[in-house]
Parts: sequence; structure tokens; C-alpha cells
Amino acid sequence: MSVSFVMVLAMGVLFAAGIYLMLERSLTRVLLGFILLGNGVNLLIILTAGRGSPPLTDGENLSTAGMSDPLPHALVLTAIVITFSVTAFLLAMIYRSWRLMRADSLQDDDTDLQVAITKLIDSEAEASTDYDDTEFGDEAESPITGAIDLDDDGTPAEREELVDDIEDASTPAEADAIAEAAVDSQTEAHSAEEAEVADEAKDAKQGDDS
Repeated sequence: MSVSFVMVLAMGVLFAAGIYLMLERSLTRVLLGFILLGNGVNLLIILTAGRGSPPLTDGENLSTAGMSDPLPHALVLTAIVITFSVTAFLLAMIYRSWRLMRADSLQDDDTDLQVAITKLIDSEAEASTDYDDTEFGDEAESPITGAIDLDDDGTPAEREELVDDIEDASTPAEADAIAEAAVDSQTEAHSAEEAEVADEAKDAKQGDDS
């Protein structure tokens, strides 16, 4: 097992552990994950420099043959400073969160939850096939439960039963008789409802006059 493979393996472990911890709600674990991820990035930058002798000369031999690239090392020094700064910032956030709420975990915002629930309800209402069919009553293509019978011709189940009775009639005369009986019953029901409404209106008028 070579040293390079060990560093690659260590870098992978640091990346995996860092990302896993940063996905937690605890700010302390997020901080630890950020530190591990930063160290993994530093190892990645060092690996890009490759192997070689230190980029130093004695002032006489100025050849760069066999020297390692100094740029990745400079980037690592910069990354260390940035990681330290962000770590200090996260520590301040954790301390402030503990002082105010006695907890370092992130909580769901009530307003965000309410907005998310409202959007979910609106999307479900728009996707529903029953939502746009309320104005047509029971005549809609997909009527809602308890739809109003706007034309007094019965419910869809009653209409299907009437059609089945007409189709099952043995003679055309019997089918016509079934249809006429259905029309008469609907007319009588409609007339009875109109008479009831008229009586209610008459009683209400008499009550106002008295």
C-alpha cells in the first residue's frame, strides 16, 4: 500500500464524514463536519502537487527539475486561514444559540411550514379533477360528492338505471312508456317543488304584511 493511496483513502473518509455531519441539524455536528471537509480539501490540494523535493535552491543551482509545485502548498495555507475564520464564526453562532434557546439544533420555522402547507393544498386543488366541475352540478364529467341536481332529472345512478330499464324493455312501446313515466314523475316533482316555494313565499309575504 503506497503513501498516495493512503492519502486518497484518508481524503475520501474525511469527505464522507464531513458531508454526513453537515447534513445534521445540530450546529455542533455541522461545525465538526465543516472542519473534516476542510481537511479533506486540503489533502486534495496537496495530492495535486504530486511528489518532489522542496522548492528551495542554494542560490547556485536554479533548476526546478524534481521540485514539487509550490502553488498547492500556498493554497493550503490560505485554506487553513479561511477554515479557521469560518470555524470561529460557527462557534459564535453555536454559543449564541445556546445562550438564547439552550439548544444548538436548527428548528423549523412556523411561517415556512405554513407557506409550504398552503402551497401543497393549492397544488392538490389545482390537480384535482373535481375542482373545476362544481358549477355544473351532477351533470359534470366528474361530479363531486353531493353535487346538486340542477335540472331535476335525478342522480347519475338513477339516470343510468332508467337507461337500463329502457334498453331492457321487450317492445318499443314498453320503452316509450317507461320514458314517459320518468318524464311525468320528474315534472310532478318539479311542480311540487315550485308549489312549495310559492307557498313559502306567500307565507313570508303575509308575515311581513301583518
